[in-house]
Amino acid sequence: MKMTDEPVKVSALPLIGEDARGASYEVPNSRTGDFMLAYRKKGTSSGRHYHTGKSPRKDPEILFLLSGEAVIRWRRLDASEVEEVIVRAPAKVEIATYIWHELVPLSDCAFWEMNSLNDVREDSIRVEPGSGR
Repeated sequence: MKMTDEPVKVSALPLIGEDARGASYEVPNSRTGDFMLAYRKKGTSSGRHYHTGKSPRKDPEILFLLSGEAVIRWRRLDASEVEEVIVRAPAKVEIATYIWHELVPLSDCAFWEMNSLNDVREDSIRVEPGSGR
């Protein structure tokens, strides 16, 4: 089982310009293919699973929070304590393999997930907390 010292990494996106119209940010990306754009309502939950890296675009899982605010809850599979980090848009979130995680919006939000629905289907192992894994 592959583990990393940084199971969940949140990075601010570099501001590259701002004027009366608004702001522009740089979005670093080395992935290609089909991706998912998701809109989630405040208080809902997405995820509640982990990935093994079977799909290369889930190693690590990368998403860009485009609008809103969310909490990422996560834990290592060999731990019982769930940790969390609050993410405010715009931000990049990277989640390592074998890290159980969920995203819970603190406001309505939108995120761009750098993988396809097929990647999710092939490499998501759903685990409910307290189920023994």
